[in-house]
Amino acid sequence: MRGFAVLLCIENRIYREGLQKALSDCPEIAKVHLCDRVEQIGAPAPDGAEAILVDIGTGTARGAAAGVRTAFARAAGRPVIALGLDDCDSALLASVEAGAAACVTCDQSIGDLVKIVQSTLKGDLVCPPRIGRLLQERLLTLTEPAPKAQRLTHLSQREQHVLSHLTDCLSNKQIARKLGLEVSTIKNHVHNIIVKLSVRNRAEAAALMRSPEASLARIAPDLRN
Repeated sequence: MRGFAVLLCIENRIYREGLQKALSDCPEIAKVHLCDRVEQIGAPAPDGAEAILVDIGTGTARGAAAGVRTAFARAAGRPVIALGLDDCDSALLASVEAGAAACVTCDQSIGDLVKIVQSTLKGDLVCPPRIGRLLQERLLTLTEPAPKAQRLTHLSQREQHVLSHLTDCLSNKQIARKLGLEVSTIKNHVHNIIVKLSVRNRAEAAALMRSPEASLARIAPDLRN
């Protein structure tokens, strides 16, 4: 493949300039452009940048999705690659659902990143196989909205509240701290949520909570319960 240009959108200057230097040393990369906020991404991108690399960081799934969604809206059809994500199913899935053509986690290398960008330029969606499976199940959810949504009504108010925190990719310990409960209590709630929703893990439960069909169940966790 010929050399290609990319646009790095990274707020942290040291990280931004360091990654620019690393990518500029790669023979596959023709040019690396910089900006520090997703709002600066314009269409067309400067000097023919073909892919947009956006630092999402290690924030919540909602934060990751918001950053990707803004970049996707400004990318004018160019692939958006989300950088710096933890290997967390909820954040990865949220990023892909928001429009990311690929997700690059914190433990991947510059070589991995270059190969991923090349794949997205060919039109590929690059994500871990388990995320592909969750996306498939997400599509099934859209074709069967009523049964999925009705499962959410089986949850207690406390379970609904815990589930809302799962969508932010919080650990049991973090949820326990926020709600002022024991970690063992949160573990029990998460187990009950998985059973009641007939899903395999907390990531699938979070995906169901984020789905448009969740509104059909009128989920409204009471923060006081």
